[in-house]
Amino acid sequence: MPESHIPAEPVGPPDVRRVLVIGASGQLGRELARTLQAWPEPIQVLTASRSEPDADRRVALEHPETLERVIAAVRPAHVILAAAATNVTWCEEHPTGSHIINVVGTAAAARAANRIGANLAFLSTDYVFDGSTGPYPESAATRPINIYGAHKLAAEEAVLAENPGNLVVRTCQVFGDDPRRTNFVMRVIDSLRRGETVEAAGDLYGTPTYAPDLALVLANLVLAAASGVWHVAGPTFLSRYELAHMAAAAFGCDRESIVEVTADQMNDPVDRPRRAGLLGVRLEAAGSGRMTPLADALQALATGDARA
Repeated sequence: MPESHIPAEPVGPPDVRRVLVIGASGQLGRELARTLQAWPEPIQVLTASRSEPDADRRVALEHPETLERVIAAVRPAHVILAAAATNVTWCEEHPTGSHIINVVGTAAAARAANRIGANLAFLSTDYVFDGSTGPYPESAATRPINIYGAHKLAAEEAVLAENPGNLVVRTCQVFGDDPRRTNFVMRVIDSLRRGETVEAAGDLYGTPTYAPDLALVLANLVLAAASGVWHVAGPTFLSRYELAHMAAAAFGCDRESIVEVTADQMNDPVDRPRRAGLLGVRLEAAGSGRMTPLADALQALATGDARA
């Protein structure tokens, strides 16, 4: 990492109108920054990421000192940590690296935020559950069955132990305008457009979540100073095979090239929750957080992608 000129010691109280989005170059981070910048009330939105043009706000979770320096210098009231190692296979094959990024880095961010009196919002996953009885409400017992899930659960615990006023938002299968085109929907569409056969598991279930919906709900929760664990996920519980079919229909791709397989047939080194997904019980009780119907979200994504 380049040497930073940000002072190590905090000076003055956090700015109540300032939000720092860490991981702003990723799919969700970009949506969050756009959502907050368009907020009807005056908010100063600052971004930090591995590829940030401003060297003083260039961070990496595997270098906790960069997080500490940026948070101390920016002095936000709210820190949203949208960065993580989310490639589940990579995490399984590199458990030490995954722990450094997903647990140690997250804990450092929470510690730095608490030190200046800021709250931290942390993005987690339905993979903290074993996938036997999903979709899961917030009250369900956690039981991760792979490295990624175990490390995200450990990070959740570190975030809330540092400050019970912090926020943990679990989500599932986020898809949207992804410049890296790494989410499941975009990988399926790109493969179909290349004329390739797509294998999709008919026994892996979840609640796919549209990134703009997640960004809006997360922003509302953060600015309302919500705390504890909340589930924010799409309204439809379906298999990856069914999701691939719906995505192909929205994008006008050939669905005949989608082949249903089982998770065991995919030669995947990761034990994935079979019936995962999330129920937003707290959001429903609060009467907020309406999510776009899946077909409409896919159509909106397809329309935007066609214009790109």
